[in-house]
Amino acid sequence: MKRHKKYLLAGLFGILTIALIFGIAFSGETKVITGTVNDDYQIVTDEGTAYTVEASEAGDEVVELVGQKVKVTGTVEESEGENMITVTSYVVIEE
Repeated sequence: MKRHKKYLLAGLFGILTIALIFGIAFSGETKVITGTVNDDYQIVTDEGTAYTVEASEAGDEVVELVGQKVKVTGTVEESEGENMITVTSYVVIEE
């Protein structure tokens, strides 16, 4: 019986360790933002918040839309005081 408890505790510890590692790795928050693309590879919201677009297939397409308003979905993280977004999808907003 004691042996089973030992294995159970070791298994639980392993699961918690893996959950912690993946929790840190995937700590970015998925958001939808709307803003205008500028020539500094950023999307600037109407409130003035700038998000630097990270390199990805969708992100590379978005940064080519300089001057256009877009609605993007992606993972947002802060790095050295700068907002970064990895775009997963986007829509150009026709005004």
